Amino acid sequence: MKFERIRKVPVVELDGKKCVIDTGYPYAVGSLDSRVQQFFGIPGLHVAGVQSLRRYTKFDYSNCEITTSDEPIPLECGETVPLEVRNLRWLVKMTVGGVEGKYYIDSGAAFSYVHNLSTDFPSAGIADECSFDGRPWTAPMRRVPCEFAGHPFEILCGDASDNKARLDCCAVPPRRRNWLRLLQQLHRRHRPPRRQDDIRKKLKGDSNAPNVER
Repeated sequence: MKFERIRKVPVVELDGKKCVIDTGYPYAVGSLDSRVQQFFGIPGLHVAGVQSLRRYTKFDYSNCEITTSDEPIPLECGETVPLEVRNLRWLVKMTVGGVEGKYYIDSGAAFSYVHNLSTDFPSAGIADECSFDGRPWTAPMRRVPCEFAGHPFEILCGDASDNKARLDCCAVPPRRRNWLRLLQQLHRRHRPPRRQDDIRKKLKGDSNAPNVER
């Protein structure tokens, strides 16, 4: 399956729809905000996530081709490295900027982001970004050395604090979101009357309103 590289990410046609192939998106196919479509310059653009791919997937960026199969795909070169799947995200062990860790592979991201990126790495200009819910932003990029399976290379990388697409979803761990929402609902339901509400009742002549000073 051939793909186009538009704003550095792979875009294919699936069932007559233009789709960004995004391994960071945990579902099959979803629609994108109109502002994202405008950002890519493709009306009606969708996103296709990991559930739209098969068990084995090969991204060939040199030839702009994606191969998917239920059986292992032979490689002309390279080697096999362990891949960990966590919450439907692909994690690999590698070194970024001298820091070894597990990093997830996101084919729908034009640039990489890490926490506490050192300013010692050389500048690579400013990147124009857009989240999948249509929020545009700009972020300074740096050229960061990496090593994966013994192979050195460079990536364009920004600091995670500048990544507006991640800040909201990472602020609260997923398992705590429902609890936080419930606590907010309970707080709104049982909170005591606000000072402004008391003043408003007093001005209207409500005899049951507490004594308050303006």
